Amino acid sequence: MDCRNLDDLKNCAKIIDNGGVIVYPTDTVFGIGCDPTVEKSVLRLFAIKERPLEKSLPVLTNDWRIASRISHMNPQAKILQDLFWPGKLTLVLKLKANHGLSRYVYNNHDNTVGLRVPSSPCILNLIKMTRSKLLVGTSANLSRKIPSTRLKDIDEAILSKCDAVVGNEILSGNDSGSTIVDVSGSGFPRIIREGAIPKEKILAALSCP
Repeated sequence: MDCRNLDDLKNCAKIIDNGGVIVYPTDTVFGIGCDPTVEKSVLRLFAIKERPLEKSLPVLTNDWRIASRISHMNPQAKILQDLFWPGKLTLVLKLKANHGLSRYVYNNHDNTVGLRVPSSPCILNLIKMTRSKLLVGTSANLSRKIPSTRLKDIDEAILSKCDAVVGNEILSGNDSGSTIVDVSGSGFPRIIREGAIPKEKILAALSCP
């Protein structure tokens, strides 16, 4: 399916709404996703990636207001969101009650989830067309394997089990993925993974020495 074709994106959104699993381009690497509110789809994605069920999944949305609808956006999260969304920053946030996500998407131990608004117009448009306005945003590779910035490098074991593939371009992104910052607690945010956004930019944004 072509990112530039709105009819293709609408068809892909229907596939997601009907429980399908897709491969798509993100800001950094190719991703694999489904509706995070549909547990059957989420479990199928875990199986395709051969990913342990205890490892939670990041979630993409097209609007920070949707993220704030399902999670608690504290002042530090708001600062980072204002500066880096849409973009290559994943924020780990506390979930609100009645968030609607599958129990296999979020961290059941501390009730947190990784959320991001990507900058890719293709994926923003796609998410906007879905029913839930949410999409699992994990990399399209087998567990413990390297993510791909080229569609042709994605393992056939992934592609053959998905219902649709969006985009055919080579991505110019950083294959280290998004930077992940935990802002779920009352203390200072914790950088879990330094990715496309250097930690210095995160610290500077929060006015740290």
